[in-house]
Amino acid sequence: MSRSPTDAIYPNATLGNILILLNATAFGVYLVLVTPLMRKYNAFTVLARIFLVGAIIAVPFGWRDALTTDYAHFPLYIWAEVVYMVLFLTIIAYLLNNWALKYASPALLGVYIYLQPVLAVLIAVSLGKDHFTWGRALQAALIFGGVFLVSRKPRPQVPLEPVLD
Repeated sequence: MSRSPTDAIYPNATLGNILILLNATAFGVYLVLVTPLMRKYNAFTVLARIFLVGAIIAVPFGWRDALTTDYAHFPLYIWAEVVYMVLFLTIIAYLLNNWALKYASPALLGVYIYLQPVLAVLIAVSLGKDHFTWGRALQAALIFGGVFLVSRKPRPQVPLEPVLD
């Protein structure tokens, strides 16, 4: 079996793609499960409990590394990046998602979330930080296709008439 040049650069691309698919699936399940909670409780309450469950799951895997890291030698820009990621990309993003679930369906919220990669590519290309390729166009088309399929209204069921003999 021959290997392509990209295999050497991205040896775990398939695993990464599978993990991204699992992440999207898990987030879709999250949106469906948290919607009834958002209609009943405050967004802060739901977020705090979800983060608590996440901490219970994640801490056993990372506590040793967290205790042995030399935080004193982190430059200021690293601390700023960590604060930015925790505050804006995690807490505020989930808080806004939870708040939006109080007023919109999980499918609509999922549409906005899954359009983010398309917007990121468009912004990167417009700033000259990336190049537009046919592969990216196909990826955007797949995202828009998925958005179309999710947002379609089901056809009303036509009742079958009984057959008279």
